[in-house]
Amino acid sequence: MPLDRAVFERARGGDQKAREEIFNANTGLIWAAVNRFAGLLEKEDLYQLGAIGLLKAIDRFDPDYGAQFSTFAVPHIMGEMRRFLRDNTPVKVERRLKEIASMAKRFRTAYRSRRGLEPSLEEMAKALEVEVDTLISALDATQTTVYLEDLPAYREEAAASTEHAPEGTLDSMDLHRALELLEPKERAIIESRFFYDKTQAEISKDIGISQAHVSRLEKKALSVLKSYLEARGDRFDRVPEGDTTEREKNRGAVTA
Repeated sequence: MPLDRAVFERARGGDQKAREEIFNANTGLIWAAVNRFAGLLEKEDLYQLGAIGLLKAIDRFDPDYGAQFSTFAVPHIMGEMRRFLRDNTPVKVERRLKEIASMAKRFRTAYRSRRGLEPSLEEMAKALEVEVDTLISALDATQTTVYLEDLPAYREEAAASTEHAPEGTLDSMDLHRALELLEPKERAIIESRFFYDKTQAEISKDIGISQAHVSRLEKKALSVLKSYLEARGDRFDRVPEGDTTEREKNRGAVTA
């Protein structure tokens, strides 16, 4: 059962009991992420990293975004795990990740030569017989950031497994398709905010616009994402009122 909006508002106001209530109601998101990184680190350590991400999400979530909390929280949870694996990878694991990254590079070269297209993360992971998240960690660990961004499905693989996550959690391919509907600047803001944990002030400096402008574009982008996901059947706690712009109508046609 979704938590009441008032609980999130109390948490934003510093209510520790509300914060704990939200945390306890969403530990399934952490375990789903833990299972996706199994074998790269002890489960207890992964859980602690995920807990840090979940707490960050609780502190940053604004009910006015309109999105479900789980959709907002998953990138924070998985982001903490990925950052740790990238920066603190044990030698044994690092060797394995380098092997996977090397195989991925060879697969990509052959795939592009044969088909003239970029392989998806899912195709690569299946061919290499590894989990998608392990593949991403391998590419991250070997600092192949540009390569990752070239891949069709790489957008932080934002959702946890539906086996453990609440109904309505955004899956990775839906997230990727939704992001493609955004204007470049909107997309950059969303990715910076939710995938890389940057503040609006940091983004303002990165892309050379005012923080107020960043805030407006962020809200606009979230509205577009919300409309897309509702069309796909994902639920949201709040539907903002107001006219739909022509561009948003055109964007909606893409989902058909």
